[in-house]
Amino acid sequence: MSFFLRFKNYAILTTLLTASASAIADNANPIGDWWRVLSIGTGKNNIVFVADLNSMTPRSKTAGGFQSVEVNQIFADSSKPLADVYTVEVQCSKQRARFLKGTSIDRTNNARRDLKVSNKWLTLDYDKAILNTFAFVCNPQDRNFNGFISLGKFNQMKMLDIITDLQAPPKSPMDELDYILGNQKPAKSL
Repeated sequence: MSFFLRFKNYAILTTLLTASASAIADNANPIGDWWRVLSIGTGKNNIVFVADLNSMTPRSKTAGGFQSVEVNQIFADSSKPLADVYTVEVQCSKQRARFLKGTSIDRTNNARRDLKVSNKWLTLDYDKAILNTFAFVCNPQDRNFNGFISLGKFNQMKMLDIITDLQAPPKSPMDELDYILGNQKPAKSL
């Protein structure tokens, strides 16, 4: 009987450890609700701005009514980082926004480094990305009307993979077929 009690205790311990490891993994790579708020440029000059609805803080109860949201600026140009991620604070009542913090994600190894940002308040005529971020936060009822597209709910790295696949140059029909069939191109010999 003591064997069964020990086995039961091990089973409970294993279950608890698995559950806590799963919770830690979820916190390390949370699921976002991603929306494309702007795409500018074409080809390698394309830049896509994607906001995470799940990162948006509720409007503060203070007179200022501050809210913040995380916005990813994703670059098609391979000489640039994969993405720059900004936390943007918006004050709807005064029609202004500012950067609270920024992080750059390296294209080759996904290493992150902090970016210097100005915490100065910006007016909406600063640039189209700030204007669209403001509209995303302050006018949720108009998201579809403003052309913001819901991309779905998944972690940040999956979202970045989806956008970079969309930004990639078009493949030839043979390249597409090789990809679908899982064929590898033969290595070039010297």
